[in-house]
Amino acid sequence: MVKRLLLLGLVLVSACGPATTPSATSSSPTATAIAGNPSGLACRLPLVHVEGASDPSTGTLKAGFVTFPGTTMAIDPNGAFGELAANGLVKSVAQPYLYGVPGVATFTRRYGRWLPASVAAVSPDSSHYAYSESYADANGPRSKIHIVDVASAADRVVYDQGFYAVIGYEPEGIYVFAVGYADGPNSGLWRLDPQGGSLHQVVLQNRTIDYVGGGAAWYGDLAPGDQPPPSYDNNSMARAFFKDRVVRLDLKTGVVSPWFRRPGKEVRAIGVDGQGHPIVTVSLPTSGATSAAEELWLVTEPEVGKQIYSGPGSNSSDFVAFGTPLGDSHGLWFGSTKGVFLLTLDDKLQKVSTAIGEVAGRCS
Repeated sequence: MVKRLLLLGLVLVSACGPATTPSATSSSPTATAIAGNPSGLACRLPLVHVEGASDPSTGTLKAGFVTFPGTTMAIDPNGAFGELAANGLVKSVAQPYLYGVPGVATFTRRYGRWLPASVAAVSPDSSHYAYSESYADANGPRSKIHIVDVASAADRVVYDQGFYAVIGYEPEGIYVFAVGYADGPNSGLWRLDPQGGSLHQVVLQNRTIDYVGGGAAWYGDLAPGDQPPPSYDNNSMARAFFKDRVVRLDLKTGVVSPWFRRPGKEVRAIGVDGQGHPIVTVSLPTSGATSAAEELWLVTEPEVGKQIYSGPGSNSSDFVAFGTPLGDSHGLWFGSTKGVFLLTLDDKLQKVSTAIGEVAGRCS
């Protein structure tokens, strides 16, 4: 089976502008205690959780809903997917059968279906989703990019050249990256036309994209003049992949702008809010490839950010590993290994559920 995708970073030192530190407007408490029912929530939040394996592609996916007011997750039997097939794909238990990748799922209320795809790989109107089917031939690993019509379950291959995976499905097309293998990092960004199947390169292959959303591609680099932290001095691999700055690439104009910098700390864009502002994790790295502290920032404009969370790092049992955020009329939802969090419309981060997992759709 083709090697599992690795979302690793590349060293990129670019002259995108002056290296400045962000201006913090406020900070948040740790938000690890249940806050009750903020804003009188009365909706169902789709959530998915993988059990039984550290690798999400090999564990058992559980899909269900947290119904507010309430804090626990009820499993939905229609959200189950079969065991891995020989081609590495899974099939829905609900009919008409939907095929896709393991370890992820999205619920679309428009069609009342669980889709075997991440939220990012579903079209904005939820009528289609895209996935990558990996295989090997005489030239090495390759992939087929599929598009599925949710209503009919019609599944067609739109691209079968090279080794790519889906990172985003936007109104203008499907965004894919070149998959790293043999310890190589993922790299580059291309826009795939879902109708004609043509591929247009957006970002060169010396860059690794962290997230596509808000009209931009977000990636990290080491800001000019900065150095990795001293804790990395004896770890050449960690030094090579260290990023202390988030960079924004406008998908319409191609303009590249430095957006957020924290010298000596590791930064990464994990998503955007409803206005397209990036949500960034900030880690204080240690020599053991862990972190001593973690922060969560909402960056509203270049070098202007609001710290919405601070807490222990990955070397602690109390570490909160925030997943990709998803915005709706209630605010911005985060799944995590410690429960569900909601950044309310007045910018207060609150823990609202004990259920663990990844947010898989809007709360309605």
